[in-house]
Amino acid sequence: MIGRARILLLLALVAGIAITATEFPLGQLMRGRAEVAQATQQLTQLQGQNRALASAVRSLHQDGTVSRIAHQDYGLVAKGQRSVVVLPSRVPGAGAHGDGSGPLSATSVPKTDLVPSDAIVSPTSPATSTAPKPPGFWERVLHRLEFWRALP
Repeated sequence: MIGRARILLLLALVAGIAITATEFPLGQLMRGRAEVAQATQQLTQLQGQNRALASAVRSLHQDGTVSRIAHQDYGLVAKGQRSVVVLPSRVPGAGAHGDGSGPLSATSVPKTDLVPSDAIVSPTSPATSTAPKPPGFWERVLHRLEFWRALP
């Protein structure tokens, strides 16, 4: 009889282990732990980025930083200053300007961004306009009435 009690105890122990192994969410716990570790790493990275952005915001409240960005990114200068752009020198062995191999042929500046120096107008000099004068009221009325000529 003692042997029978040991067998029942052993069977109960095996059944308990089997139930615990199948019902205990060990896999979910391991996945959850990995997700928490990943979220913690992402949080640390975002906190670092937030510190960097907060530092950038603080520096944007300083006049020197704003002036530097305005000059570097937009070419703006302070009142009373002049902006001078130094073009690269001629490339050795390049031909004359007439054949398209001038001093700007080796640069990455688009030709649409280049403005000749005589096109810059001083704000103190009066602007001379060569644009045609817009038509007056009666000229517009006569122009609109010209469609009658096309009718048969």
